[in-house]
Amino acid sequence: MKIDNRRHYFLKLIKIIISFLFALPFQTNTAYSQQMTENTSFKPGGQWLADDGEHIDSHGGNIIYVESSQTYYWYGEHRGIPRGASCYSSKDLYNWKNEGVVLEKGEIEVFERPKVVYDQGNKKYVMWFHFDNSKYLTAELGVATSASPTGPFVVQDHDRPNGHESRDIGMYFEPDTKKAYIGYAADHINKTVRMVELSNDYLSTTTNDVDIDAHCEGPGILKKNGKFYLLTSGCSGWTPNPATYYTAENIMGPYTKHGNPFVGDAGNNSFNSQPCFIFKIPGYKDAYLYMGDRWNGRGKPESEYVFLPITITEEGEMEIHWYNEWDLSMFTPEKTK
Repeated sequence: MKIDNRRHYFLKLIKIIISFLFALPFQTNTAYSQQMTENTSFKPGGQWLADDGEHIDSHGGNIIYVESSQTYYWYGEHRGIPRGASCYSSKDLYNWKNEGVVLEKGEIEVFERPKVVYDQGNKKYVMWFHFDNSKYLTAELGVATSASPTGPFVVQDHDRPNGHESRDIGMYFEPDTKKAYIGYAADHINKTVRMVELSNDYLSTTTNDVDIDAHCEGPGILKKNGKFYLLTSGCSGWTPNPATYYTAENIMGPYTKHGNPFVGDAGNNSFNSQPCFIFKIPGYKDAYLYMGDRWNGRGKPESEYVFLPITITEEGEMEIHWYNEWDLSMFTPEKTK
């Protein structure tokens, strides 16, 4: 009888172990699916997971929209391994698919702030970036190209635009003329910001290059009602600071300096962020997206993002308000024909 009982308990134990092992994948998948709940809004400053369950690693970059595939592509610095430029794709701006590292920096010592524009005529994606050495003394613009939005991008050239040092960069694309411009923190210790027009194929800078006379970095640019708005941060390294915006009737200036557009910014630090780009969201009227990085003292893969709507008031003033959570319903959809 004792032997039968032992056999009974042994078989029961085996069944329990088998049941537990079969349940493990289900529990793991359930936990993963709960973790990967679909996003329906922006939550500035928090953890932002891509489809792979990892925090998005795409800093200091920009977003473009490809009409043919109705897809957004977000490019930025990949601060993890391998270092270089990352790409994420999305259909709604909330949920992003990791497309991988599209340019490995390799022997480039400093690779920062990639910005991509699409050359429709030559069907090429052109990436500009800050190219430098570890002491930030090379101070050049680098350019790379790809036939696909998801890379790989191949470096074509790097130099100082018209002989000027270049570090932090922003980009503006004019839909009407198809011209592209780079605003760059120029000269020794970012003494000023300059604006330079790119060639028609976006592969080189032209001599149309002007000094805006603003000691700042992190430029973002938008246009509304024929007026250009240049948003910048101060020069304080990885530490956030109060932003300043400038306006002009022509993208090449002259620019008029205004105050800090961050309304209710108690910390006087641009909601603990630094601007990197302003994205005009297609399909909506006057929908401008502030893209900011929350570096937390240094650039890390886990550094967060501050995405907020930009308002241009009836008086023509730029305002950025804080929202713990918001979505695109804040904007008015454009009427379709």
